[in-house]
Amino acid sequence: MDADLIRAKTHLVEAINYSSTLTDDYYTIVYPRLHTLRLDTFFADEKEPTYLQTKPPKKVEFARHHPTVRKLICHHKDTLPREFWEVIEAHWTDFESLEMSGIVEVDAVDPFWRVCDRVQNLYLSDLSLPDSLPILSILSFQRLQDLRIKKYPWQKTIPHRTWPVQLLEQVRRSERLRRLAWDVDDIAFPARMVIDAFAEDCWPNLQQLSIGDATCSDHDLAGVLGALTSRRLTAFEYTNGKLGPLTFKCLQELYFGHLKDLNIGRCTGVTSTMVQEILMECSHLVDFDAPHILVRDIVKASKPWGCSKIQNLVVYIAKQPDDEAGWDGVVFEQISKLRRLQILDLQRDPHCSYLDEEPRPQEITDLATLDFRLGGGGNERGGGSDISCWSSLVQLRELSFDGDRQTLGMDELVWMTEHWRDLWCVCGGFKGIVGDEDCARRDRICLQSSLWIYD
Repeated sequence: MDADLIRAKTHLVEAINYSSTLTDDYYTIVYPRLHTLRLDTFFADEKEPTYLQTKPPKKVEFARHHPTVRKLICHHKDTLPREFWEVIEAHWTDFESLEMSGIVEVDAVDPFWRVCDRVQNLYLSDLSLPDSLPILSILSFQRLQDLRIKKYPWQKTIPHRTWPVQLLEQVRRSERLRRLAWDVDDIAFPARMVIDAFAEDCWPNLQQLSIGDATCSDHDLAGVLGALTSRRLTAFEYTNGKLGPLTFKCLQELYFGHLKDLNIGRCTGVTSTMVQEILMECSHLVDFDAPHILVRDIVKASKPWGCSKIQNLVVYIAKQPDDEAGWDGVVFEQISKLRRLQILDLQRDPHCSYLDEEPRPQEITDLATLDFRLGGGGNERGGGSDISCWSSLVQLRELSFDGDRQTLGMDELVWMTEHWRDLWCVCGGFKGIVGDEDCARRDRICLQSSLWIYD
Protein backbone atom coordinates (compact mmCIF):
# COMPACT_ATOMS: atom_id res chain seq x y z
CA MET A 1 0.00 0.00 0.00
CA ASP A 2 1.19 3.50 -0.81
CA ALA A 3 2.72 5.36 2.16
CA ASP A 4 0.47 8.40 1.62
CA LEU A 5 -2.65 6.23 1.83
CA ILE A 6 -1.40 4.78 5.12
CA ARG A 7 -0.80 8.27 6.55
CA ALA A 8 -4.48 9.06 6.14
CA LYS A 9 -5.41 6.13 8.39
CA THR A 10 -2.64 6.20 11.02
CA HIS A 11 -5.04 7.08 13.84
CA LEU A 12 -6.75 3.70 13.33
CA VAL A 13 -3.61 1.55 13.36
CA GLU A 14 -2.83 -0.41 16.54
CA ALA A 15 -0.79 -3.26 15.02
CA ILE A 16 1.37 -3.26 11.91
CA ASN A 17 3.80 -5.49 10.05
CA TYR A 18 6.80 -3.86 8.37
CA SER A 19 8.46 -6.23 5.93
CA SER A 20 12.16 -5.97 5.16
CA THR A 21 11.38 -4.55 1.70
CA LEU A 22 9.75 -1.29 2.84
CA THR A 23 11.61 1.90 1.97
CA ASP A 24 12.57 4.90 4.13
CA ASP A 25 9.30 6.69 3.42
CA TYR A 26 7.34 4.22 5.54
CA TYR A 27 9.63 4.82 8.53
CA THR A 28 8.64 8.50 8.62
CA ILE A 29 5.00 7.58 9.34
CA VAL A 30 3.83 7.99 12.94
CA TYR A 31 1.05 5.81 14.38
CA PRO A 32 -0.23 7.42 17.58
CA ARG A 33 -1.96 4.26 18.88
CA LEU A 34 0.55 1.61 17.81
CA HIS A 35 0.96 -1.22 20.34
CA THR A 36 2.23 -4.16 18.23
CA LEU A 37 5.12 -3.83 15.78
CA ARG A 38 6.32 -6.68 13.57
CA LEU A 39 9.53 -6.41 11.57
CA ASP A 40 9.34 -9.49 9.35
CA THR A 41 11.43 -10.99 6.58
CA PHE A 42 9.37 -13.09 4.20
CA PHE A 43 10.63 -15.96 2.08
CA ALA A 44 10.83 -14.01 -1.19
CA ASP A 45 12.00 -10.69 0.28
CA GLU A 46 15.67 -11.14 -0.59
CA LYS A 47 14.82 -11.10 -4.29
CA GLU A 48 13.21 -7.66 -4.07
CA PRO A 49 15.24 -4.57 -5.10
CA THR A 50 14.24 -2.75 -1.89
CA TYR A 51 15.33 -5.59 0.42
CA LEU A 52 16.83 -4.08 3.61
CA GLN A 53 17.19 -0.74 1.86
CA THR A 54 16.19 1.09 5.04
CA LYS A 55 19.23 1.56 7.26
CA PRO A 56 19.17 0.89 11.02
CA PRO A 57 19.24 4.62 12.00
CA LYS A 58 15.81 5.03 10.38
CA LYS A 59 14.51 2.21 12.56
CA VAL A 60 15.93 3.94 15.62
CA GLU A 61 13.97 7.09 14.77
CA PHE A 62 10.84 5.04 14.11
CA ALA A 63 11.21 3.46 17.57
CA ARG A 64 11.68 6.89 19.14
CA HIS A 65 8.40 8.15 17.65
CA HIS A 66 6.38 5.17 18.93
CA PRO A 67 6.62 5.02 22.73
CA THR A 68 3.21 3.30 22.90
CA VAL A 69 4.52 -0.04 21.58
CA ARG A 70 3.91 -2.91 23.99
CA LYS A 71 4.91 -5.84 21.77
CA LEU A 72 7.84 -6.12 19.33
CA ILE A 73 8.38 -9.06 16.97
CA CYS A 74 11.67 -8.63 15.12
CA HIS A 75 12.77 -10.99 12.35
CA HIS A 76 14.57 -8.56 10.05
CA LYS A 77 17.93 -9.89 9.00
CA ASP A 78 19.87 -6.68 9.46
CA THR A 79 21.49 -5.87 12.79
CA LEU A 80 19.73 -3.42 15.07
CA PRO A 81 22.19 -0.92 16.59
CA ARG A 82 22.76 -0.22 20.28
CA GLU A 83 20.69 2.98 19.99
CA PHE A 84 17.58 1.01 19.03
CA TRP A 85 17.60 -0.91 22.32
CA GLU A 86 18.46 2.22 24.27
CA VAL A 87 15.41 3.99 22.83
CA ILE A 88 13.17 1.09 23.88
CA GLU A 89 14.69 1.11 27.35
CA ALA A 90 14.20 4.85 27.77
CA HIS A 91 10.93 5.60 25.94
CA TRP A 92 8.75 2.48 25.64
CA THR A 93 7.24 2.76 29.12
CA ASP A 94 4.54 0.09 28.64
CA PHE A 95 6.72 -2.42 26.75
CA GLU A 96 5.92 -5.99 27.81
CA SER A 97 6.66 -8.52 25.05
CA LEU A 98 9.72 -9.21 22.85
CA GLU A 99 10.10 -11.85 20.13
CA MET A 100 13.54 -11.65 18.59
CA SER A 101 15.75 -13.52 16.13
CA GLY A 102 19.00 -12.52 14.47
CA ILE A 103 22.33 -11.12 15.64
CA VAL A 104 23.08 -8.86 18.59
CA GLU A 105 26.42 -7.10 18.15
CA VAL A 106 28.94 -6.70 20.98
CA ASP A 107 28.19 -3.04 21.73
CA ALA A 108 24.43 -3.71 21.85
CA VAL A 109 24.51 -6.71 24.21
CA ASP A 110 24.05 -4.86 27.50
CA PRO A 111 21.15 -2.58 26.40
CA PHE A 112 19.55 -5.59 24.70
CA TRP A 113 19.57 -7.57 27.96
CA ARG A 114 18.30 -4.56 29.91
CA VAL A 115 15.32 -4.45 27.56
CA CYS A 116 14.78 -8.19 28.07
CA ASP A 117 14.85 -7.60 31.82
CA ARG A 118 11.75 -5.37 31.54
CA VAL A 119 9.40 -7.66 29.63
CA GLN A 120 6.78 -10.15 30.73
CA ASN A 121 7.05 -12.31 27.60
CA LEU A 122 10.43 -13.14 26.06
CA TYR A 123 10.80 -15.36 22.98
CA LEU A 124 14.35 -15.68 21.61
CA SER A 125 14.57 -17.73 18.42
CA ASP A 126 17.79 -18.43 16.47
CA LEU A 127 19.51 -15.59 18.30
CA SER A 128 23.27 -15.11 18.01
CA LEU A 129 25.07 -13.38 20.88
CA PRO A 130 28.80 -13.08 21.59
CA ASP A 131 30.04 -15.49 24.27
CA SER A 132 32.61 -13.00 25.47
CA LEU A 133 30.02 -10.85 27.26
CA PRO A 134 27.96 -12.55 29.98
CA ILE A 135 24.47 -11.40 30.91
CA LEU A 136 24.56 -8.47 33.32
CA SER A 137 24.53 -9.87 36.85
CA ILE A 138 22.36 -7.01 38.14
CA LEU A 139 19.38 -8.14 36.06
CA SER A 140 16.69 -10.09 37.89
CA PHE A 141 13.93 -10.58 35.25
CA GLN A 142 11.36 -10.02 38.00
CA ARG A 143 8.53 -9.23 35.55
CA LEU A 144 9.14 -12.29 33.38
CA GLN A 145 6.15 -14.64 33.01
CA ASP A 146 6.80 -16.43 29.72
CA LEU A 147 10.28 -17.49 28.54
CA ARG A 148 10.82 -19.37 25.28
CA ILE A 149 14.26 -20.17 23.86
CA LYS A 150 14.45 -21.87 20.47
CA LYS A 151 17.03 -22.76 17.88
CA TYR A 152 16.00 -24.66 14.77
CA PRO A 153 18.25 -27.58 13.76
CA TRP A 154 18.66 -26.28 10.21
CA GLN A 155 20.18 -23.01 11.44
CA LYS A 156 23.71 -24.39 11.20
CA THR A 157 25.19 -20.94 10.61
CA ILE A 158 24.37 -19.94 14.19
CA PRO A 159 27.16 -21.43 16.31
CA HIS A 160 26.87 -23.09 19.68
CA ARG A 161 26.54 -20.45 22.39
CA THR A 162 26.34 -20.56 26.17
CA TRP A 163 23.90 -17.68 26.67
CA PRO A 164 20.74 -19.87 26.86
CA VAL A 165 22.10 -21.68 29.92
CA GLN A 166 23.27 -18.38 31.41
CA LEU A 167 19.82 -16.89 30.88
CA LEU A 168 18.05 -19.82 32.49
CA GLU A 169 20.38 -19.59 35.47
CA GLN A 170 19.72 -15.87 35.75
CA VAL A 171 15.93 -16.16 35.65
CA ARG A 172 15.90 -18.37 38.74
CA ARG A 173 14.89 -15.19 40.56
CA SER A 174 11.79 -14.74 38.37
CA GLU A 175 9.01 -15.50 40.83
CA ARG A 176 6.30 -14.72 38.26
CA LEU A 177 7.48 -17.20 35.65
CA ARG A 178 4.51 -19.28 34.47
CA ARG A 179 5.80 -20.76 31.22
CA LEU A 180 9.21 -22.16 30.26
CA ALA A 181 9.97 -23.50 26.77
CA TRP A 182 13.41 -24.89 25.81
CA ASP A 183 14.00 -26.13 22.26
CA VAL A 184 17.67 -25.48 21.55
CA ASP A 185 19.03 -27.86 18.95
CA ASP A 186 22.66 -27.95 20.05
CA ILE A 187 22.46 -27.42 23.82
CA ALA A 188 21.04 -30.09 26.12
CA PHE A 189 18.19 -29.13 28.41
CA PRO A 190 19.83 -28.38 31.80
CA ALA A 191 17.62 -30.76 33.76
CA ARG A 192 19.82 -30.81 36.86
CA MET A 193 19.85 -27.01 37.04
CA VAL A 194 16.05 -26.94 36.81
CA ILE A 195 15.65 -29.64 39.47
CA ASP A 196 17.98 -27.68 41.77
CA ALA A 197 15.99 -24.51 41.12
CA PHE A 198 12.78 -26.26 42.13
CA ALA A 199 14.48 -27.57 45.28
CA GLU A 200 15.24 -23.95 46.18
CA ASP A 201 11.55 -23.03 45.68
CA CYS A 202 12.28 -21.08 42.49
CA TRP A 203 9.49 -20.49 39.97
CA PRO A 204 6.60 -21.10 42.40
CA ASN A 205 4.05 -20.20 39.70
CA LEU A 206 5.43 -22.29 36.80
CA GLN A 207 2.56 -24.19 35.20
CA GLN A 208 3.59 -24.66 31.55
CA LEU A 209 6.66 -26.58 30.45
CA SER A 210 7.90 -27.34 26.93
CA ILE A 211 11.08 -29.32 26.22
CA GLY A 212 12.45 -30.04 22.76
CA ASP A 213 15.62 -31.92 23.73
CA ALA A 214 15.60 -35.48 22.38
CA THR A 215 18.59 -36.39 24.59
CA CYS A 216 16.80 -35.73 27.88
CA SER A 217 16.60 -39.08 29.69
CA ASP A 218 13.43 -40.56 31.12
CA HIS A 219 14.98 -40.32 34.60
CA ASP A 220 15.86 -36.61 34.22
CA LEU A 221 12.53 -35.66 32.67
CA ALA A 222 10.59 -37.44 35.39
CA GLY A 223 12.85 -35.75 37.95
CA VAL A 224 11.98 -32.32 36.56
CA LEU A 225 8.24 -33.03 36.60
CA GLY A 226 8.40 -34.57 40.06
CA ALA A 227 10.26 -31.57 41.49
CA LEU A 228 7.99 -28.89 39.99
CA THR A 229 7.39 -26.37 42.74
CA SER A 230 3.83 -25.34 41.89
CA ARG A 231 2.42 -28.88 41.52
CA ARG A 232 -0.02 -27.36 39.01
CA LEU A 233 1.18 -28.35 35.54
CA THR A 234 -1.52 -27.29 33.09
CA ALA A 235 0.53 -27.55 29.86
CA PHE A 236 3.29 -29.99 28.92
CA GLU A 237 5.02 -30.40 25.57
CA TYR A 238 7.80 -32.85 24.79
CA THR A 239 8.49 -32.53 21.12
CA ASN A 240 11.39 -34.69 20.02
CA GLY A 241 12.40 -37.26 22.61
CA LYS A 242 11.23 -40.62 23.89
CA LEU A 243 8.45 -40.53 26.45
CA GLY A 244 9.49 -43.17 28.97
CA PRO A 245 7.49 -44.99 31.66
CA LEU A 246 8.88 -42.88 34.53
CA THR A 247 7.80 -39.65 32.86
CA PHE A 248 4.35 -41.00 32.01
CA LYS A 249 3.86 -42.30 35.56
CA CYS A 250 4.80 -38.90 36.96
CA LEU A 251 2.29 -37.16 34.67
CA GLN A 252 -0.36 -39.70 35.60
CA GLU A 253 0.11 -39.52 39.36
CA LEU A 254 0.65 -35.77 39.72
CA TYR A 255 -0.88 -33.86 36.81
CA PHE A 256 -3.73 -35.71 35.09
CA GLY A 257 -6.12 -33.64 37.21
CA HIS A 258 -4.55 -30.36 35.99
CA LEU A 259 -3.46 -30.81 32.38
CA LYS A 260 -5.23 -28.70 29.77
CA ASP A 261 -2.66 -28.85 26.96
CA LEU A 262 -0.58 -31.97 26.29
CA ASN A 263 1.58 -32.28 23.19
CA ILE A 264 3.47 -35.57 22.80
CA GLY A 265 2.66 -36.10 19.13
CA ARG A 266 6.27 -36.22 17.96
CA CYS A 267 7.48 -38.45 20.79
CA THR A 268 8.55 -42.04 20.42
CA GLY A 269 7.64 -44.45 23.19
CA VAL A 270 4.02 -43.29 23.39
CA THR A 271 1.76 -46.35 23.39
CA SER A 272 -1.90 -46.65 22.53
CA THR A 273 -2.59 -47.62 26.15
CA MET A 274 -0.99 -44.36 27.35
CA VAL A 275 -3.13 -42.30 24.97
CA GLN A 276 -6.31 -44.10 26.05
CA GLU A 277 -5.46 -43.48 29.71
CA ILE A 278 -4.96 -39.77 29.04
CA LEU A 279 -8.25 -39.45 27.17
CA MET A 280 -10.09 -41.22 29.99
CA GLU A 281 -8.51 -39.47 32.97
CA CYS A 282 -7.58 -35.90 31.91
CA SER A 283 -10.96 -34.24 32.42
CA HIS A 284 -9.64 -30.69 31.86
CA LEU A 285 -7.90 -31.46 28.55
CA VAL A 286 -8.46 -28.81 25.87
CA ASP A 287 -5.60 -29.45 23.43
CA PHE A 288 -4.12 -32.94 22.93
CA ASP A 289 -1.60 -34.13 20.34
CA ALA A 290 -0.55 -37.80 20.40
CA PRO A 291 0.91 -40.21 17.83
CA HIS A 292 -1.75 -42.94 17.67
CA ILE A 293 -4.41 -44.97 19.43
CA LEU A 294 -5.77 -48.41 18.50
CA VAL A 295 -9.47 -48.97 17.93
CA ARG A 296 -9.21 -52.05 20.12
CA ASP A 297 -8.06 -50.02 23.14
CA ILE A 298 -10.93 -47.54 22.77
CA VAL A 299 -13.55 -50.28 22.56
CA LYS A 300 -12.22 -52.44 25.39
CA ALA A 301 -11.52 -49.60 27.83
CA SER A 302 -13.07 -49.76 31.31
CA LYS A 303 -14.83 -46.43 30.84
CA PRO A 304 -15.42 -43.77 28.14
CA TRP A 305 -13.22 -40.76 27.54
CA GLY A 306 -13.49 -38.10 30.22
CA CYS A 307 -12.09 -35.23 28.15
CA SER A 308 -15.43 -33.60 27.30
CA LYS A 309 -13.84 -30.11 27.20
CA ILE A 310 -11.37 -30.95 24.43
CA GLN A 311 -11.26 -28.55 21.47
CA ASN A 312 -8.21 -29.73 19.53
CA LEU A 313 -7.52 -33.46 19.07
CA VAL A 314 -4.63 -34.75 16.96
CA VAL A 315 -4.28 -38.55 16.94
CA TYR A 316 -4.14 -41.32 14.34
CA ILE A 317 -6.83 -43.91 15.07
CA ALA A 318 -5.49 -47.24 13.80
CA LYS A 319 -7.50 -50.35 12.91
CA GLN A 320 -5.93 -53.80 13.17
CA PRO A 321 -6.81 -56.58 10.69
CA ASP A 322 -8.64 -58.69 13.30
CA ASP A 323 -10.80 -55.86 14.67
CA GLU A 324 -14.50 -56.73 14.81
CA ALA A 325 -16.84 -55.07 12.31
CA GLY A 326 -18.91 -53.18 14.88
CA TRP A 327 -15.97 -51.54 16.63
CA ASP A 328 -15.83 -48.60 14.20
CA GLY A 329 -19.24 -47.48 15.37
CA VAL A 330 -18.10 -47.41 18.99
CA VAL A 331 -15.22 -45.13 18.04
CA PHE A 332 -17.41 -42.81 15.96
CA GLU A 333 -19.86 -42.58 18.85
CA GLN A 334 -17.06 -41.84 21.33
CA ILE A 335 -15.80 -38.93 19.21
CA SER A 336 -19.36 -37.66 18.74
CA LYS A 337 -19.48 -36.88 22.49
CA LEU A 338 -16.63 -34.37 22.20
CA ARG A 339 -19.02 -31.55 21.38
CA ARG A 340 -16.53 -28.74 21.88
CA LEU A 341 -14.20 -30.04 19.17
CA GLN A 342 -12.97 -27.35 16.80
CA ILE A 343 -9.98 -29.14 15.28
CA LEU A 344 -9.92 -32.88 14.58
CA ASP A 345 -6.75 -34.22 12.96
CA LEU A 346 -6.75 -37.98 12.28
CA GLN A 347 -3.87 -38.01 9.79
CA ARG A 348 -1.41 -40.87 9.82
CA ASP A 349 1.55 -38.49 9.93
CA PRO A 350 0.47 -34.89 10.68
CA HIS A 351 4.00 -33.79 11.62
CA CYS A 352 5.79 -35.27 8.56
CA SER A 353 7.85 -37.52 10.80
CA TYR A 354 9.46 -39.11 7.74
CA LEU A 355 11.81 -36.12 7.97
CA ASP A 356 12.80 -37.05 11.54
CA GLU A 357 15.61 -39.36 12.53
CA GLU A 358 13.10 -41.63 14.30
CA PRO A 359 9.86 -41.74 12.29
CA ARG A 360 6.69 -43.33 13.56
CA PRO A 361 6.68 -47.13 13.89
CA GLN A 362 6.02 -48.81 10.55
CA GLU A 363 3.62 -51.29 12.14
CA ILE A 364 1.34 -48.36 13.00
CA THR A 365 1.57 -46.37 9.77
CA ASP A 366 0.69 -49.46 7.71
CA LEU A 367 -2.61 -49.97 9.52
CA ALA A 368 -5.94 -48.71 8.19
CA THR A 369 -7.92 -45.96 9.87
CA LEU A 370 -11.57 -44.95 10.18
CA ASP A 371 -13.67 -44.98 7.01
CA PHE A 372 -15.56 -41.69 6.72
CA ARG A 373 -17.72 -42.63 3.73
CA LEU A 374 -21.45 -42.37 4.29
CA GLY A 375 -22.64 -45.99 4.32
CA GLY A 376 -19.29 -47.00 2.88
CA GLY A 377 -19.01 -50.22 4.89
CA GLY A 378 -22.17 -51.87 3.61
CA ASN A 379 -24.32 -54.11 5.83
CA GLU A 380 -21.46 -55.08 8.13
CA ARG A 381 -21.31 -51.60 9.59
CA GLY A 382 -23.73 -50.63 12.29
CA GLY A 383 -25.81 -47.44 12.25
CA GLY A 384 -23.79 -44.30 12.84
CA SER A 385 -20.48 -45.97 12.03
CA ASP A 386 -19.43 -43.18 9.69
CA ILE A 387 -19.31 -39.38 9.81
CA SER A 388 -23.10 -39.17 10.03
CA CYS A 389 -22.57 -39.90 13.72
CA TRP A 390 -20.71 -36.59 14.07
CA SER A 391 -23.62 -34.22 13.46
CA SER A 392 -23.19 -33.24 17.12
CA LEU A 393 -19.78 -31.63 16.38
CA VAL A 394 -21.36 -28.31 15.48
CA GLN A 395 -18.27 -26.25 16.43
CA LEU A 396 -15.89 -28.15 14.12
CA ARG A 397 -13.74 -25.79 12.04
CA GLU A 398 -10.90 -28.00 10.75
CA LEU A 399 -10.88 -31.66 9.78
CA SER A 400 -7.82 -33.60 8.63
CA PHE A 401 -7.68 -37.27 7.64
CA ASP A 402 -5.72 -39.65 5.45
CA GLY A 403 -7.28 -39.52 2.02
CA ASP A 404 -4.95 -41.95 0.32
CA ARG A 405 -6.79 -45.08 1.50
CA GLN A 406 -10.39 -43.98 1.10
CA THR A 407 -12.35 -42.09 -1.51
CA LEU A 408 -14.74 -39.45 -0.26
CA GLY A 409 -17.12 -37.93 -2.74
CA MET A 410 -19.89 -35.39 -3.23
CA ASP A 411 -22.20 -36.96 -0.64
CA GLU A 412 -19.63 -36.50 2.13
CA LEU A 413 -18.81 -32.94 1.06
CA VAL A 414 -22.46 -31.89 1.03
CA TRP A 415 -23.05 -33.57 4.41
CA MET A 416 -20.08 -31.73 5.98
CA THR A 417 -21.14 -28.30 4.73
CA GLU A 418 -24.74 -28.88 5.88
CA HIS A 419 -23.86 -30.04 9.40
CA TRP A 420 -20.62 -28.20 10.20
CA ARG A 421 -21.48 -24.59 9.46
CA ASP A 422 -18.19 -23.25 10.92
CA LEU A 423 -16.01 -25.63 8.88
CA TRP A 424 -13.43 -23.72 6.85
CA CYS A 425 -10.69 -26.30 6.12
CA VAL A 426 -10.60 -29.98 5.16
CA CYS A 427 -7.25 -31.66 4.66
CA GLY A 428 -7.44 -35.06 3.02
CA GLY A 429 -9.18 -34.49 -0.27
CA PHE A 430 -12.31 -35.74 -2.03
CA LYS A 431 -10.92 -38.13 -4.61
CA GLY A 432 -14.37 -39.42 -5.48
CA ILE A 433 -15.25 -36.11 -7.09
CA VAL A 434 -14.19 -36.40 -10.75
CA GLY A 435 -15.33 -34.94 -14.04
CA ASP A 436 -15.84 -31.33 -15.03
CA GLU A 437 -19.46 -31.10 -13.85
CA ASP A 438 -18.84 -32.52 -10.36
CA CYS A 439 -15.64 -30.51 -9.93
CA ALA A 440 -17.51 -27.33 -10.83
CA ARG A 441 -20.21 -28.19 -8.30
CA ARG A 442 -17.53 -28.86 -5.65
CA ASP A 443 -16.02 -25.44 -6.35
CA ARG A 444 -19.43 -23.75 -6.03
CA ILE A 445 -20.09 -25.47 -2.70
CA CYS A 446 -16.68 -24.47 -1.37
CA LEU A 447 -17.18 -20.87 -2.49
CA GLN A 448 -20.63 -20.65 -0.90
CA SER A 449 -19.37 -22.23 2.34
CA SER A 450 -15.99 -20.42 2.43
CA LEU A 451 -14.37 -23.87 2.60
CA TRP A 452 -10.78 -24.72 1.66
CA ILE A 453 -9.91 -28.27 0.60
CA TYR A 454 -6.33 -29.55 0.62
CA ASP A 455 -5.46 -32.90 -0.92
